[in-house]
Amino acid sequence: MRRRTTGLLAVAALVLAALVAGEAWYLWGISDPTPTTQRPVTIGDVDAQTAVETAAQDAAAIFTTSWRTYDRHLARVTTLMTPAMADRYRATSAPVKERTVAARAVTATKVAGSGVVRAGEDQVQALVFLDQRTSQDGGAPTYTARRALVTMVRSNQGWLVDNVQTQ
Repeated sequence: MRRRTTGLLAVAALVLAALVAGEAWYLWGISDPTPTTQRPVTIGDVDAQTAVETAAQDAAAIFTTSWRTYDRHLARVTTLMTPAMADRYRATSAPVKERTVAARAVTATKVAGSGVVRAGEDQVQALVFLDQRTSQDGGAPTYTARRALVTMVRSNQGWLVDNVQTQ
């Protein structure tokens, strides 16, 4: 009887060891997958949602402008961007500022919705739907629906805007 119990305990210990080894290999032995068309999101829901929420907030900030405070706006929103994106944004800001100031335009932007398009460990693409209300020279406001594909990259400062494509 003792021999049979010892044998059963040995088999149970081997099965348990195999399960633990399999779980360890699954958790730590697989490198991070790369997003593909079939599997566009390869990070956890919390990380993906954090990046998308940051993309939405940052897009609203980037597209909210006023002719009175354009320079402060530029200084503030470039802190939300990677250095390369901030350089591109500054390089294209002069004609935008000219048009904004000449029209005495004020644009308020609100997020209508957002979602993840593609998400890897260090980069997330979010689709952000924006509603914009623009008034020029004190006139009646106009309303525009816009969508932005915002690429976010993970940095030491959190998620930063690396690219914005609008339609």
